[in-house]
Amino acid sequence: MNKILFFLLFGFLLISNKSISQVNQPEHKFDLEQSKKILEEEINKILRETGIPSVSLSLIKGDTIIWSEAFGFANVKKKVPATSSTVYSTGSNFKFVTATAIMQLAEAGKLDIDDPINKYLVESPITDLSNDGTPVTFRHLLSNHSGLTGPIEIIPVWERKLPKTLEKLASEISAEEPPGINFKYCNHCYALAGLIIEKVSEMSYQDYIVDNILIPLQIESKGPIVPTPSMIEELALPYSLENNQSIPEYQSRFDVYPAGDVYLTCPEMANFYIAQLNQGSFDGQSILNSQSVTKMQEPQFESTYGFGIGLIINDSAKYLTHTGGVPGFSTFFKAETTSKIGVYIAANAGGTQNVLGAIGNLALKILNSDDEIDPLPSFAKKEFEEIQLTEEILKKYTGKYQLAQEFFISVTQEDSHLYGQATGQEKFELFAYEEDKFFFKVVYAQVKFNTENGKITGLTLIQNGKTEGEKIE
Repeated sequence: MNKILFFLLFGFLLISNKSISQVNQPEHKFDLEQSKKILEEEINKILRETGIPSVSLSLIKGDTIIWSEAFGFANVKKKVPATSSTVYSTGSNFKFVTATAIMQLAEAGKLDIDDPINKYLVESPITDLSNDGTPVTFRHLLSNHSGLTGPIEIIPVWERKLPKTLEKLASEISAEEPPGINFKYCNHCYALAGLIIEKVSEMSYQDYIVDNILIPLQIESKGPIVPTPSMIEELALPYSLENNQSIPEYQSRFDVYPAGDVYLTCPEMANFYIAQLNQGSFDGQSILNSQSVTKMQEPQFESTYGFGIGLIINDSAKYLTHTGGVPGFSTFFKAETTSKIGVYIAANAGGTQNVLGAIGNLALKILNSDDEIDPLPSFAKKEFEEIQLTEEILKKYTGKYQLAQEFFISVTQEDSHLYGQATGQEKFELFAYEEDKFFFKVVYAQVKFNTENGKITGLTLIQNGKTEGEKIE
């Protein structure tokens, strides 16, 4: 899952400045029909250009879903249309739900978020730094500041191989560094949270989520983790993209399923976010108290992440945001907490979070009744032809580059290979297509190294816009 998130973990996206049309909505009067028209046009354009099979979205305003719609095909070969009842993988957007379950147990007095997690793992303790006085707590787990590392296994369904149990996964996790220091995106941390939910509640993870979160939110699904036969009939098939065409992808299972190997419709996920925007309540039913909601939406350890959710905070607004991805599926969520406007989007194509994020940002501008609505850029992908460079040339690009206050890319060399590693992410190979220009194969992004007087001074990350980074080491 980390692989697909890469630089787009929290969906910071750019939109061009060219105006689609002057959608003059006097005094911020919201026009739903005009909004539908703009989004339909832009989404259909993206599907034609990119080969993404389908996009489904739900728009939130206040305590209501004001529009849910789907575009394209759940099954490309059979041309089965996607609908609002089409089921998609949520990917890592479900981390917010797992974090909510932990907060529910804290409200019930069954745990404290600052307790060491080994207190509850009993016969399945992890190897952390408790003996040194720095145990991992729930706060560390949910905010991705645990300092833990561990393996993650992705298994195609038809290999007929079972993923590791949560207990087995816990036994393979160990401390890489003390907790509470560095943000490092951590799927196995949410697997541990799921295991503790089972131990504390004495219920399976799925049963707990269904009984205590989905049913109060009027979500009928009984199989978010293990889809029911009727859900399979509604399931979008997974695809990857090559040369702007959809290619069937293997259906997969993950051992870290509480981190996001979960299946729901867009309106079902939107119900959950409505509760988060309304002090923990949905249609008069509370799943959390307001104090717990506030805690979840607070930055932890001076980062831009709360409990299971990314945060964008400026002088005028606070946004909750996250992306998700597993092979063949991508998701994006973003909402503004004061105006209570939000959007949840899913697609049955992997690695398309940047596209969904652009749609999401456009939807928020529309929901906010902005006078000028910008068009989305083309997301049709250019194919790059790989060239070989000498080890001597590659060596000059190694170093650490700062692109934002808390966002760095470290470039390293191993023999004739160059690698880039973003803050909190895995290391991925960079492939040259010109002497100073490289591309990634795991995500559609390129890097150009900048030179001044023959010296490498920085890099430019090209991914739905350009971000400059200065070489600091």
